[in-house]
Amino acid sequence: MSEQYMPDELAEMEAEAERLFYEYGPSYSEDDEREARRHVATEPAPAISTDGKTLDDLAAEYGIVCPAEYDDETVPEREWWIEGLVPIGQVTLLYGDGGVGKSLLALQWGLAGAADVDTLGISPERGGVFYLGAEDEEIEFKRRQVDICKSLGLYLRDLHDFRLMPMAGEDAVMAVQDASKRMVPTEVFRRVEAFVNVMRPRCIILDTAADLFGGNEIDRGQVRQFVGMLRGLAIKLRCAVILLAHPSVAGMMSGTGTSGSTGWSNSARSRLYLTRPDPKYDDDPDVRILKTMKANYGTVGGEIKLRWEKGAFVLNSGSRSGLMVEAKAERVFMDCLATVDRNIGRVTFAKTSAQYYAPKVFAQMPEADGVNVRQFEKAMDSLRRSGRITEINHGTLPRPTMGIVDAAARMN
Repeated sequence: MSEQYMPDELAEMEAEAERLFYEYGPSYSEDDEREARRHVATEPAPAISTDGKTLDDLAAEYGIVCPAEYDDETVPEREWWIEGLVPIGQVTLLYGDGGVGKSLLALQWGLAGAADVDTLGISPERGGVFYLGAEDEEIEFKRRQVDICKSLGLYLRDLHDFRLMPMAGEDAVMAVQDASKRMVPTEVFRRVEAFVNVMRPRCIILDTAADLFGGNEIDRGQVRQFVGMLRGLAIKLRCAVILLAHPSVAGMMSGTGTSGSTGWSNSARSRLYLTRPDPKYDDDPDVRILKTMKANYGTVGGEIKLRWEKGAFVLNSGSRSGLMVEAKAERVFMDCLATVDRNIGRVTFAKTSAQYYAPKVFAQMPEADGVNVRQFEKAMDSLRRSGRITEINHGTLPRPTMGIVDAAARMN
């Protein structure tokens, strides 16, 4: 039996249909609806009653603060799990090409922090570390931990403050979409949350985003919600969160190491990228470069040169900060040299040829990327000693015209 309406109800329905027809036309599209909603949204909002509350009352209720209140306080310094790289209370993204060793690097950092030892010129803050690994089985983690302990001079019994949750082959998704396409925590997230609430680690390492994020990685809103959930843990526990991720093909080609939506990089306060060096400049298969791609609280553009050796990463010598500057300066030196070579120009080792002195010429180029003359000089000396650059005669006798060349490129 069809639904019955009273005459006055039918009249109201017909009047509403007529209004919509004349206002929006016979085809009431989604664009029309959005436009209508825009007009509704811009109408003045109704007045909100404050029930006589003062400005201070409302500020306290809504969590609004005034900087003048800090005048007599000692503002604490920013906390780091790894100085300049991994801040406490935030999410750090660690990107790495497939098979480059980002899981190994994160694990090495984690074990060093738990055992209170330095590694790779880095001093992770002493304290518990929780590691969720969704890509490798427990037996593989055992092998890696043994190799790392040998490299660091540790025993497995020194790792009381390290906890591992291996989930290879299991459903490790920590957040999924609900009916409204918002990200909500899963049972895995709840388990992790319950455990770390008791453990109170200084760092949580999550490996990798592809296994843990159940949304659309190019949907900026969903990405930001997921990173926000992880940041909530970091803030609540006053710890660092490191989320490992694979870069896209475009991210690898461009050298940015990113993937998916810009929401990933925009939501994190620090982004690191572990990659192999350009084979034109260094074809050693065991060498890696750790780059600081984003650092809201530190320095962007730093690089650390690492080497895989007997199941762990090592440094040859020097401090972390020094190695970061030196590795970058060497790379930029070679980039500038390639630019000069393409433009059929020349530079030289000799300071007496001021017009052609490589460090001075390179420091004035757009490709210098902040490297100064002194840093270029150190890079040039290092590259010359290692045989990666040499100087040849571009002219003819009796008037030689000397110029620096890429030794490897010349051999090819």
